[in-house]
Order: sequence, then structure tokens, then C-alpha cells
Amino acid sequence: MPLRYAHWVLLGVLAPLVLIAFWPAYWGDLPHASLAFHIHGLTASAWLLLVAAQSWTIHARRRILHRAMGLAVFVAVPLFAAGGALALHSMAVKYATASHPFYAVFGPRLGLHDIVSTTALVAMVAAALRHRRHVARHARYMVATVLLVLPPIMARLPIPVPPDLHPGELVGTGIALTLFATARRDGRPFLIVAGVMTLEVILFETVGASHPWARAFAGIASLPPGPLALGAMAAAAAMLVLTWQPPRRPASAGLHRAEAATARPLPPQR
Repeated sequence: MPLRYAHWVLLGVLAPLVLIAFWPAYWGDLPHASLAFHIHGLTASAWLLLVAAQSWTIHARRRILHRAMGLAVFVAVPLFAAGGALALHSMAVKYATASHPFYAVFGPRLGLHDIVSTTALVAMVAAALRHRRHVARHARYMVATVLLVLPPIMARLPIPVPPDLHPGELVGTGIALTLFATARRDGRPFLIVAGVMTLEVILFETVGASHPWARAFAGIASLPPGPLALGAMAAAAAMLVLTWQPPRRPASAGLHRAEAATARPLPPQR
């Protein structure tokens, strides 16, 4: 099986980093966190745990449990998309009302970044479902989704790195390209993630900093958060359902079987 130690890396390295990075703004101040960030934080954490559990179950040869837990993506991913939409709305409100100095400056850029990363995560999971019978590719699509959360984690870690260097994207891209180099044949998911992170940096510095996008982002604050979250949830669920199709048998294979069933043996040659 590919990526044999992925679950140990997720639980032993990434989970503690998440706790450290989001302790000041969320985990250490739970009573004062908004409902939007509760939903976003819990659904994002649940997704990381689900990927780790899926990695462990398949490597522990718990295939029945692996398949059963795999169905949880139809709940976890739409909820993650809904949480992302609520967090996006909260950031837009803080930007439009200038009620938070950080989001008053970086709100539009971070909002565009989150839109790209959330869309990419849903698309990667959909690709994992489409390739679920190709073990190597399926596993890499699932694990690659976790790299998408590195930028917000790295940005919040107490490390002396200027934020304008985009440390999260640099580290994430480096890891993705390294993993791609170790398995070029089935490593396309990691190459896609590297491309997504490159796009995020470009958009952060260009479109995200533009006045037209700032006005559009401020307009999100006027939208009702409930329907916005439900719309994101429905879109994510639709993408997953559309990719969850039983494999089609080649028409030629069916034709060959029919011909074999109806064919009559030739009389013996004399």
C-alpha cells in the first residue's frame, strides 16, 4: 500500500501543529469563538482525522471498516464546505465593518485564498472517489487534500518568517513536489496541489489585492449566511455524488461474452 506512514504523520506531526497554530484564536478561547468558526474548526479537524483513519484502516487491512468510513466523505466534505462558507462570511463582515484590524487589511486576500483551497479540496476528494479502484492514485488524492491546510497552519505558527514569503505555500509545494518525485506514475495529485498553491500565491498578490475584488468580497457580508452555507454544502455534495458511479463494463467485453455463449463448437476435422 502507498504512503504507509501517512496516518502517523497526520496524528503525530500535523495534529499538534494545528493545536499550536489555532490555540490563541480558537482552541484556547472556545467560549468566545463564533458559531461560524466553531463549525469551520470542527469540520476541518474532522476531515484531518477522517483521512488519518482511512489511511490506518487500509494499512491495518480493515477493508470493511475502510469502505464503511469512506462513505463518511459524503457528510464530512459538504459540512467542511459549509463551514468554509460561514468562515468566509464572517471574514467578509469583519472586513466590511472594519471591526477587526487583521481582516480589515487582509480579508479579501484571505477570502479568495479560502475559496480556492476549499474548491480544490472538494475537487480532490471527488477525484479520489472516481479513482477509488486505483489504490495508489486514490490514496494520494486523499492525502494530498491535507497539504491544502498547511498555509493557514504555517501562517499562525510562532516562527520568525515574514508572511509575505508565503511560508505555508512554500513548504506545502516543496512537500508536494517531493512526494510527486517519489512516484511520478501515480503522483499527479501532489502535482495538482503544488499548482493550486502556486495559483493561491499569484491570486493573493494580484486579484486578491485589487479594488474590484475587495468590493465583491465586502458584498458577501450582505448575503444571508444560512443559505450561503447550504449552497456550498449542496454544491460539494453534488460534485461527490456525480463522481460516485459504478464502473462501466466495456461494451466489447460484453459483446465477447455474448458471442462466446452463443457460439457453437466446430465439428471435428477428419
